[in-house]
Amino acid sequence: MKISHLQTRFILAGILLVMTTVVSGIWSAWTFAHLSEVAGRTIQKSQLTTDLSAVLSDALEREDDALLLAMSGDRGQAQKKLDAERLRFAQAFNRLKENLDQPDQTQALAQLAKHAALYRAAGDVLLTTVAPQDAFRWYYQNVNPALRRAVAACAEIRESNFRAMQRAGIRARDDARGATILVIAISAAALLISTLVAVMLARSVLTPIRELDRSVEALRLGDFERRVEVTSRDELGHLAEGFNRMAEALAEFRRSNLGEVIAAKETLEATIAALPDAVVVIDPDGHIVAQNPLAKAILVATKAQGAKIVDDLPFSAGSLRAVREALEGKPTDETRAELTRAFAVRLDGQPRKFMLTAVSIPEFQPGRCGAVAVLYDVTDFARLDELRTELVAVASHELKTPLTTLRMNLMLLGESAGNLTPRQQEILATAAQGCHELASTIDELLDLTRIESGQLRLSRELVDVYPIIDRAIISLRQRFEDAGVAVQVAAGHRPAFVLGDSVRLGMVFTNLLSNALKYSPRGGCVSISVRSDHNGRGPGVLQIEVSDQGSGIAEAFRERVFEKFFRVEQHLQNGNATTWGAGIGLYLCRQILEAHGGTILCHAGDNGVGTSFVLELPSPGTVEQ
Repeated sequence: MKISHLQTRFILAGILLVMTTVVSGIWSAWTFAHLSEVAGRTIQKSQLTTDLSAVLSDALEREDDALLLAMSGDRGQAQKKLDAERLRFAQAFNRLKENLDQPDQTQALAQLAKHAALYRAAGDVLLTTVAPQDAFRWYYQNVNPALRRAVAACAEIRESNFRAMQRAGIRARDDARGATILVIAISAAALLISTLVAVMLARSVLTPIRELDRSVEALRLGDFERRVEVTSRDELGHLAEGFNRMAEALAEFRRSNLGEVIAAKETLEATIAALPDAVVVIDPDGHIVAQNPLAKAILVATKAQGAKIVDDLPFSAGSLRAVREALEGKPTDETRAELTRAFAVRLDGQPRKFMLTAVSIPEFQPGRCGAVAVLYDVTDFARLDELRTELVAVASHELKTPLTTLRMNLMLLGESAGNLTPRQQEILATAAQGCHELASTIDELLDLTRIESGQLRLSRELVDVYPIIDRAIISLRQRFEDAGVAVQVAAGHRPAFVLGDSVRLGMVFTNLLSNALKYSPRGGCVSISVRSDHNGRGPGVLQIEVSDQGSGIAEAFRERVFEKFFRVEQHLQNGNATTWGAGIGLYLCRQILEAHGGTILCHAGDNGVGTSFVLELPSPGTVEQ
């Protein structure tokens, strides 16, 4: 009969183990109790034999004393004492006879009875027949020798009792040894039975579990035909049946959905292949796992057809960085990249330009992101941008000539300002200022076209930034005073030298100060600080910070303000901006600083008030003058 429940199996195994332990314990206790009882009984009998033999010996000695008393003349007292000792001897003798069970002891007791009878007979003759003058002679010839033989018989009984004790001790030792061996054998048998029960129980449980574990692993690896053999009707058997039913359901599901999965995969591949843009799919480890025909054609055209990982792709450093950020699940701003940074390649003999956008794919693998890189064809947009740039360049050049003439006329008119009324002088100054601002805007547009065409030239020399900053402040001082805004330069270690174009750097400071002035409230302050981490052991970094106390720039726009033609005012929700810019000043600042090997970043001002622009330029160090 098979047990159909694990609980019953464990309970029965536990009962068997407990019963085996209890039986072996009871047997051991009974064996040692029996040995203890036998040893106690033997010792008790031996002690009784020893005591009774001593009583017999003492009774004989006391009888001898009574005979000597009678020989001294006191026969009455001697007879009483003699009768009492003989009674005591008889009682002890009878008890000793009942206590002895060994043959040698029985034989020694018979010898004692014989010699005691002879001793008493000789004593009676001494008391009744022998004349007083012959009493001592009779005593020493007959009575005393008989007494010695009786006392020797008592000693023989004690000796035989000692030998019996020795034999009992040897027998008890042998019995104890045998009992110990038996107890060890029973304990070993109980241990063996317990071990066998435990092994069988463990095997009956672990074997199905191991088989189930191997089957689960096989199922995880895709072996949906794996089944577990049902060997029992207990809970493990039910578990195996449940696993088999689950495996069968999964196999059926796989068979029924495999066609759908394949169809979905083919549909996805066909969709990707039909897209008009180049698509590259990348797994979380940075390996290229899929690409459509246009992407393959681009890689072939750039001799990167063997690309296997992200770093093998022939894209710009910024585009590769955007792909890595997408793999990390970070948002990317590459979609707002300038068209001048488009990826150029010749396809079918025609120049084409593509703009890369990297998008993160959440849960591409459990807990990990993949990425898809899409190359948009921006050839037409790039051509339009080039035409726009050319138009701006032509228009700027065309505007510059009449503007120069106008400025010269205003300057000539200003020389005779003494003949003008104050109102006319004010109008003349305003016109001159407007011409100056328009000329600055035209210069910026021309610089913009030079940058985009790669024709920006820098006249580098070792210059001190403080005079450049001072000239920019002087050029805007009147505007600062009219706006009621203070400007201050923090005292620092002067001079601070950089290797750069003083004119272009002057444009950067003028733009930054002009922007700070536009967005500073009346009574505000624009501050400039210069710091250097040059340590005298090599080139350092010169850090220049321009801060205002205006309304500030939202964090979402602090990077976008450096984009070409981007204006924060266009993205304000209330749409009530009163100050507008052209959107090219900060773009030119970044381009000029990058051409110098520097950077510019936008941060919130101190305590979150206003805006700070931080410029960093390579510095050869501070030169003492």
